[in-house]
Amino acid sequence: MKKKRWLAELILWGMFIFMVAAVMYISFQNGEESKAAGKQLLATFTGIKDSEKLYGQGQRDELMYLLRQSGRVLAFLAIGMVGTLTIHVTCVKCGWFLKTVIAAAVLLPIACFTERMKIYIPSRHYSYEEMLISIAAAMAGLLIVSLFLLLVRMIKGLSHLKTTADAG
Repeated sequence: MKKKRWLAELILWGMFIFMVAAVMYISFQNGEESKAAGKQLLATFTGIKDSEKLYGQGQRDELMYLLRQSGRVLAFLAIGMVGTLTIHVTCVKCGWFLKTVIAAAVLLPIACFTERMKIYIPSRHYSYEEMLISIAAAMAGLLIVSLFLLLVRMIKGLSHLKTTADAG
């Protein structure tokens, strides 16, 4: 049992660290690298290699903004979910509430840091709105996993009570 738990913890921490590192790598690219990656993503997403002929600059910028924000939400939602699960699996002796607080204490600085550090990157800018999007997505992931684990715990407790009542 302990070997399996150790392996699960190792895998979860590896996934969490990889996800955070990937988001930081993407976030810390300079503006030109980010634009090039965005053009490639737009071409892949739309299936159109030369989007400049089909879309005007305004439409292309709007599509890129929507893709970036959607990617940000999905990335931080996943980070929030995996990070919360990792903390809940790792901190065996802590209660549900404390595990959830620890997860929030880990996730909030990550969401803030990835956006705030853009002020030190040439041709990038800090955006308070984008930081709030990152925080909201990470906290949504935290809530999904924490409430699910609480529900599982409650169901286990109820089934234990029923089994005890049936035995007595």
